[in-house]
Amino acid sequence: MPTTRPSSTSPLLLSLLLATACTSMDADVGSGGMGSGDYGVTPGGSQDIGYVRELIEQGFVPGLDDWSPEGLFSEHDLPLSGEACDQLLCPRAAASTLPMDGAMLVQLGFGTNLDADTWQRRPLNLAIAVDISGSMADGKLSAVKTALRDLSTRVDAQDRVALVAFDDQAEVRLPSTVMDDAGRVALRDAIADLHERGATDIGAGLRQAYGQVELHADDAGLEDRVMLFTDAMPNVGATGDDEFVGLVTRHADEDIGLTVFGTGIDMGNDLAELMSEVRGGNYVYLPDPERIGTVFEEAFDFLVSPIAYDLDVELRTAEGWRFVDAIGAPLDDPGATLAFGAATLFLSNNDGGMAVILERDPSTDGDTPADAPADGLADIGERLVSFHLEYEDAETGRRGDDDLTVGFEGGESWVSAELGDESPRADDLGVFKMAFLLDEVDALTAAGEFCDGVIPAAEAHRRVAEAEERLSIAADTLEVAGENGAGLDEESELMQRLAENLEGGRNRCN
Repeated sequence: MPTTRPSSTSPLLLSLLLATACTSMDADVGSGGMGSGDYGVTPGGSQDIGYVRELIEQGFVPGLDDWSPEGLFSEHDLPLSGEACDQLLCPRAAASTLPMDGAMLVQLGFGTNLDADTWQRRPLNLAIAVDISGSMADGKLSAVKTALRDLSTRVDAQDRVALVAFDDQAEVRLPSTVMDDAGRVALRDAIADLHERGATDIGAGLRQAYGQVELHADDAGLEDRVMLFTDAMPNVGATGDDEFVGLVTRHADEDIGLTVFGTGIDMGNDLAELMSEVRGGNYVYLPDPERIGTVFEEAFDFLVSPIAYDLDVELRTAEGWRFVDAIGAPLDDPGATLAFGAATLFLSNNDGGMAVILERDPSTDGDTPADAPADGLADIGERLVSFHLEYEDAETGRRGDDDLTVGFEGGESWVSAELGDESPRADDLGVFKMAFLLDEVDALTAAGEFCDGVIPAAEAHRRVAEAEERLSIAADTLEVAGENGAGLDEESELMQRLAENLEGGRNRCN
């Protein structure tokens, strides 16, 4: 069974649990992805596994702290079918079998009534903190300046922007300024004057940036946010993770969000993730100058626009079933009712997904409901799991809630001939693809466990090779079937490269 990162459960980790999926605004939505007028919904925290991809490309084996399953899911289009949504969030879910005997995967996601043709982001009260230390050389700072010049074209007189530069000290280069024509010129002049120098005191930069936002935090109708561009390698001032998380959390409690942009393979990825996991936070890894310079081309409005806070989900399994795992947040001794959630939900161009794994409850002495089929899986109907969800509307502050019951209707397999009994049977294409992404979650976990000395090299090699093969089969057969398997071929190639890196032994571990 796929395993998750062996870390303690905390509110920060739980905030990453939900990479949700949006469906079409039509009455019955297919599984082919978003069309005109559709948005996806994803959580805060890590938005990708770009850091892991770069590590593997450079010949390294990533550790358990270098990635999160939620980042992987957020990169993929995992749409779920559903009826038209007439409120901010409408829960969606679908089930799939897994290769393990009697195990089931349930993907949970959301539809939304926000329409791409009419939705507009809220005006911004934004402060940008830019690392100008020596570690931002080699084209990184130059690329950040390119990105910021792009940002200056995406704000207008409804927005306020401040610019803070920091090395071993912090300096406000542009105080909070209305982005009318004169303001945008002043911002571009301040951007042009950024040059590398000195050490890295991230805390000083963040404090100055938060201070600029606080000057107008009480202004009505503004979305308060700080952006941080850094390689996250502090070497002066506050250098402990707890100090940064405390600083960010205090301001998150004041509804000031944080977007972290991590630049380059030498960055401290775990620190950037920690800072982004609080209320209103998100994190994007930028591996090279090209990606840095183009980061705002498609995602600017989404990155600065939370739509919901404090999502609380109660899961209740049906009789004869028990909860096993929620990918990304291992929990101790879960019972029939399980609470989890997300600190923040953002709009997105992608449909992601959150995985819940269930299995038959052995305490029932193998008994199954009287109407269950012989194999216990072929048609579970409405007898699998139910969810109760509550959340806060980010714009109005009002609480919303909804309920959803999930069954299994027997499913379909697009790759049964190649994998036989090892092929998932799924009720929707999104959850079918997620079942294969769980193989990658398992492979990356195996690589990290090998680096930590938990498992031998042979075990890590086996799990990575199995993931590579299954992802390759899924990508090829979905393409032949005319279905959307986009991205699975790249994941297969990534696993192949990871297997090669493992040949180098633990001296390749990051």
